[in-house]
This record gives sequence, C-alpha cells and structure tokens, in this order.
Amino acid sequence: MSRLEALITPSVIRWAREQARLSLEEVAKKVGRPIEEVEGWENGSNILSLAQARRLSEIYRRPLAVFYLPSPPNSFETLRDFRSLPDLGIREFHPDLAFLLRSTKYKQEWIREFLLADGLKPLPFIGSATLASSHREVALEILKILKISPEEQRKCTSRQEALRLWLEKTEKAGVFVLRQGQIPLTEARGFVMVDDIAPFIFVNSGDSKAAQIFTLAHELAHLWINRSGISNLEMMGKPVDPESVQIEVFCNKVAAEAVLEEQIFTKEWQKQLTDRTIEEKIKLVAGTLNVSEEVVARRLLDKRIISQEYYLKLRQFYQERWHEIKSLEREKMKTSKGGPSYYVTMVAKNGYAFTQTVVSAFMAGSLTGRDASSLLNVKVNNFQRLGEAAGIPPQNRGRGS
Repeated sequence: MSRLEALITPSVIRWAREQARLSLEEVAKKVGRPIEEVEGWENGSNILSLAQARRLSEIYRRPLAVFYLPSPPNSFETLRDFRSLPDLGIREFHPDLAFLLRSTKYKQEWIREFLLADGLKPLPFIGSATLASSHREVALEILKILKISPEEQRKCTSRQEALRLWLEKTEKAGVFVLRQGQIPLTEARGFVMVDDIAPFIFVNSGDSKAAQIFTLAHELAHLWINRSGISNLEMMGKPVDPESVQIEVFCNKVAAEAVLEEQIFTKEWQKQLTDRTIEEKIKLVAGTLNVSEEVVARRLLDKRIISQEYYLKLRQFYQERWHEIKSLEREKMKTSKGGPSYYVTMVAKNGYAFTQTVVSAFMAGSLTGRDASSLLNVKVNNFQRLGEAAGIPPQNRGRGS
C-alpha cells in the first residue's frame, strides 16, 4: 500500500508545537522519529504521512484540519479569568481546559460562518443588560427567553429531568451548550464565549445536576451583560480584580433568582415545621424545588436567616459530600460496564444543537467528512449512530435545530 502524504503547512506544524510548549526532542521521542526528521516537517524539507499528522494532532491537541491552514492562526483572545484561586501567582489553565477552550473557539468560528451564510439574525438578548440592571429583572428575562417557568421546573420528577429541561430550552434559544466532566471543578465549573450569532457555554458535568443548572444560569447571565469568561463560581479565594468580583456577584445573584424564584422559595420555606433543623429544612426545600442545597443555603444567607459563617460551613459540607459521592461512583464504574454510551457522551461534549448542525450539514453534502470529523472529533463512519443519539430522525437529515 502506498504511503498517504499529508500536504500540510510546515509553519503551522511548528506553531502548534511551540503553542504546546514542546521541544523538538520531546516530539521526536513521542512519535519515534529522529529529531532531524521532525525538524524537516517544520521547514518543509520532509513531508509527513497522514498517520504521522494525525499523531501530531493528538500530541499537540489540535484538530487535524488546523494543520491545513495556509498560515498559523491568530490565537484567540484569552478568556477573562473570573476564577477565585488560593494563589494569585498560579493562574495557568489546566491542559485539558486549555484544549477545550481552543476546540470550543474552533467550533464557534465555524458555526458562526455557517449560520450567517444561512441568514441567521443576531440574538437580541446578547448584551441587553448591564451591571446596573436589576438582577431580578435579568433573571425574569432569562426565564422568558428560555420559556421556563418556576412551576415547570418544580414539576420535574428529578434534578436530572430539571437539568435536561434547562439544557433543551437554552439550546432552543440559540445558545450552544457543551458538557464534560474531565475538567477539575476547582479549575472551572463553566465558561462562556459570547457571540451574537453563536454563543457557547460550557458546563462541567462533573458537578451535581442541581449545581450544573446553577452554573448554566450563571453563564447565561454573562451573555446578558456581554462578558465572556471562565468561572469556578468560588467567591472565597483571590479574584483577579475588583470588577471581576462585581461581575461574578451579579451573575450569581441572577442565577439564584432564575433557579430559585424568591416568592416560591419563601412560600416553600414557610411550610417547613419549626421543630426541624435548618439542615433538614434546606434538604426538603431543595428536593421539592429541584435545586441544590447550596442554592437554598445561599438564599438563606441573602435573607439573613443564617450567618456567613454558618453558610460557609454548610457549603463546605455539601462540597465534601459531593466529592465522596463522585469517588464512590468512580469506583463503581471501574467494576461495572455501566454508564452512557460513546455516542451519548460525544453528543454531550459537542452539544446537541452543534452535533445536529454538523451531522446534518455533512449528510446534506455541504460539509466534507474531514471537516465534520475534525469539528466533532468523531470518525465519519460513526456519524449515523451519533446523529441518532443527537435526536436526528433517520428520514430527516436536514439542518439540526
């Protein structure tokens, strides 16, 4: 069989290596080739095989399609860092998070052009509010645009169903949502890339279902005030600057109001018997309204029913309990074959709306298999089952909605 050559751009290969902070020696060792050959790939004196190019895309954590660009791309502006961290001197992103940020930007740039060519108009709610806006009014506007009522959330039979409701409504409103759990929660619970045509939100699925709803609402608030950025929603560490604190506090208040409307909360809280402990009441209210216990505790803090010190103790307890639950789940997964299928997992990572759009474009012949595979990080021969997992009817392979 003849060797398949990858006619890629040498300068892009060098750029990708340097961006990955790898030396020629390190790359040569990883691919099992002489340093001189790797150097030749970067100056054009040697031509890679397609298999070698694919291996480099894995090592550099870049889509293979990037290597075919005519010149190194301009690095996108780093997202504003809203995270509160213990040490201001350590602010580099986790490698998995850095890769996710790059791949999400790549998705956003492609689908923005695709939707513009399709005649899509800008989303009117992007940047429709400011930090001077009432957080309650912004929360109500979010619920109005998403067409979610507090009663509808309350009627959900579980927090999983409530999360599904929020995800579906958000994507129907024109926001692309990605979820995966490989990123440490301390690193990021979510991020948002604002765009008036193709806004993207990432929600860390390693968090509890109720906490994911809160993160989603928090990132939606960022869209309303037109602030891209990455958050871990922690306000107890050291943020970058005072304005970041102001933005995060505002978005947290909007999210709390959107997820747990004040009047509904007050009515439910007053139903609780006086002989129950605070912890028992929080648990019952959270379960009834399909929200996290931490959100209920936060509302009690805002209403000055509990002190800051007591809230922090509860918050620490809830987070430690969640870590214990996740550890048990990981141990269980090691000894069982359970869990979501590969296709369901990939749809969550790419988002339902994005997966539907890419697969449908490929099926319609308006997108090459190579580009579609690069966008979804899924082989073309898996597209049929991926489309089924994304909810595309076999008889209707038009553009996803």
